[in-house]
Order: sequence, then structure tokens, then C-alpha cells
Amino acid sequence: MKKSLVSGKSILWGILFWILAACTSLAGGEQAIENTPTTILAADLTNDGLTVVPGRACLLDRTVVIQTDRLMGDMLAWSKDTNRLAFITPVNDSWGWYQGDLVILDVDNGETQRTKDIRVAGDLTWSPSGEQIAFVILRPAEAQYSIGVYSLRDRRTLDLYDVAVTDEFSSLKGIVGWGSDQVLQVSESCGADCLRYVEHNLVSGVKTVVEETRPGQDTSLQIVLNQPGVVPNRNWRNANWSPDARRVFFTDRTNVAWIGDLTSGTKSALPMETLPVAESKWSADGQLIAVRTAENLFIFAVDGCR
Repeated sequence: MKKSLVSGKSILWGILFWILAACTSLAGGEQAIENTPTTILAADLTNDGLTVVPGRACLLDRTVVIQTDRLMGDMLAWSKDTNRLAFITPVNDSWGWYQGDLVILDVDNGETQRTKDIRVAGDLTWSPSGEQIAFVILRPAEAQYSIGVYSLRDRRTLDLYDVAVTDEFSSLKGIVGWGSDQVLQVSESCGADCLRYVEHNLVSGVKTVVEETRPGQDTSLQIVLNQPGVVPNRNWRNANWSPDARRVFFTDRTNVAWIGDLTSGTKSALPMETLPVAESKWSADGQLIAVRTAENLFIFAVDGCR
């Protein structure tokens, strides 16, 4: 059933006191993040009827991610039923555009896996078992795109294309989805106004063309948001609901990031930079949220430090 939120008539101002316990930085061997009490003045500009309250969100990690101005699908991905987060970090761990190394961070224990010598470009998509992850590869020397599948078990990447050229341009590709742990469907450009869906059997190596269509009908490189049939407030930007639809992440017109609790009718601001948000992703249990800006990744535990 669709829900609508009552718009308030007045602008609420709240002084938010973040008393956060010290949390350890989990990725890249960085020093621990020491969270100290911070007073944040957050203006309620959304007029959505939610009451501003002090937040409990704990910043677990902040790290650098690649920059892009291209639509390249999901650049963040939580593994199903685990707290493993996949993202793309610059090769030099400082800054980089369009491609980098895949990092898989286990938020529970801080362990990471990282690819090397493969330029990961985006569209991170976990397999059903969570033991593999597929993504788009950029081959810089050829200026062509390919598809890779990384195995957490043996830490190797399988490139699905011996020859990445599928058109006279950059041969752009995307991940449509997994049919099973052995079958992956991808989209590949086949000309100026041509796109085809192809199934790759990872065991047999057989490639099967499923359908040809026009590029405008393909959604494989769009960022996926959780939209469970709920009508967002018109002043919310980047609205993204938790898996149980009880909470919602959104930003306002000044780029303040909020967590709204629809059960209690409250909201609290996240202690992060007020820059445009490029993407957000909730963990499967709705207890963690990852937020990506142009250059940085923030990982929060929404109910306090763990």
C-alpha cells in the first residue's frame, strides 16, 4: 500500500548532539576514527512532518572511492545476508577517475579483499550465494569494456571476454543479473542503436544470445534504489528505503543527509560532509548504510556503535 507523509507547515530547527563512541576505521589500514561529541545545527528544510531528534548513527568507516560522471551502475553493493560491502577504490588510494581496484570489506571483522591489475569500472553485482561478484572492467590499453567475476574463495577474477570488442566504439557492457551461481546475464553494445542480452555459463564457457533490443530500453547501468511502493516527500532527494521499509535515507536541498524513522515519525541527520550524494545502499538487515559522495565513502551503523 502506498503511504504519503503529512507535510508540516513550519520549519523545525534542531541542535543535534552526536555522542559517539570511538569506532575503528575498517578499510585500508587507516588509523582509528575517534568520534568525539559534535554539535550539529541542522535546518529542517523538507517540511515532511518528521520530528528532528538527536541521531545515534555511528561512523564506522570513511574511505576514498573513485570519481565518475558516467552512468556505470551500482558502485556500492552489500552481499546478501552478510555485512560484506563491495566498492571501488583508486589504485593509488588517493584519487582516481572511472576505474580502480575492487575492495570487499567485511564490516564485522574489518577484513578486506582487493583486486590487483584489473581496472574495475562499476555495476557491482553479487551472486546469489554471495561467493562471487560480477562487475564491468575497463581495459585501458584497448579502450574497451569487459565483464569480470571475482571469486571470494580463490581470490581470482574470471574475464568473460577473450575479445572484448562487440561494436565499433568502446563496447560498453552492464550486468543484467545472475540466473544462478553459474549463469550470468549481461548486456553488451552491438552497434550505434543496438544492444543485446547475453547469458554466460561460467562453468562451460558457453555464451548464448538471449535478445537484441535498443539501448534506450536497457536499465542495467542504472543505480538501484529500494522503492517499496512508498511515495516519497517531494522535498526528499535520493530517497532510499531500508529493506523493511521502516526507515528511509534521503538528502535535502542543502545536501544534509537524513535517516527518517517512519515508525516513530522522527528523523536525524547523519554526521557527514554536506556534498551531493551519488549513491546509498542499506545492508540486508537494515542496520548499516553506506553512502557515497563524489570522492568518499561513509559507512554508518544507524543504531550506534557496534
